[in-house]
Amino acid sequence: MSYASDSDPDTPLFSRLSGKKMALLVGIVIAGAFFGIQAMFGFPIKDLVRKHVTVEAKVVTKAEGTCVVQASDNEPRGIPHCPYNVGDTLIVTFKQGTAPIEKAELTLRGLQQCIP
Repeated sequence: MSYASDSDPDTPLFSRLSGKKMALLVGIVIAGAFFGIQAMFGFPIKDLVRKHVTVEAKVVTKAEGTCVVQASDNEPRGIPHCPYNVGDTLIVTFKQGTAPIEKAELTLRGLQQCIP
């Protein structure tokens, strides 16, 4: 029993594919590699677009002009050159999953003091 092939056995496998099939195969390989790398590193592509979170946070410590606040996610965040005092409640804005505070403001009887 023999298995006969329609083409020469020395012909490379990919030479028999049409241009459209080859382009589809290349696209599938590239997409597979992209998602494989994303899976290995915990899908870092999703970190490119993070949502802004605005919450109230209390100043827990202040040392050398830097205040440390702790928001609802229990991650401490620092505010350099901080004019606030320990115990002040601030409204802070930051990107989800990151430590830097983008904006902090103290609301006190209608007066607002902003730190960009």
